[in-house]
Amino acid sequence: MTAERKDVWASGDAYEPYVGRWSRLIARQFVTWLGVPPNKDWLDVGSGTGALCEVILASASPRHVTGVDPSDGFVSLSHATR
Repeated sequence: MTAERKDVWASGDAYEPYVGRWSRLIARQFVTWLGVPPNKDWLDVGSGTGALCEVILASASPRHVTGVDPSDGFVSLSHATR
């Protein structure tokens, strides 16, 4: 008997309440700490479900934000689609 292994990290629905909620708690402090001037391009590698991208868009006055993640499940759940 072979047990099928399910990769829970491929599911945005599983990731969001476990990791995404913590990202949302610290993202604003992190962006402020970085001190990037307005009108700059941002790249969020490993963007998960978009928590950091959302904060960048809302508070950093970026010129452009690109979030990339290898998980289709994370990207499809991303809230940062502006």
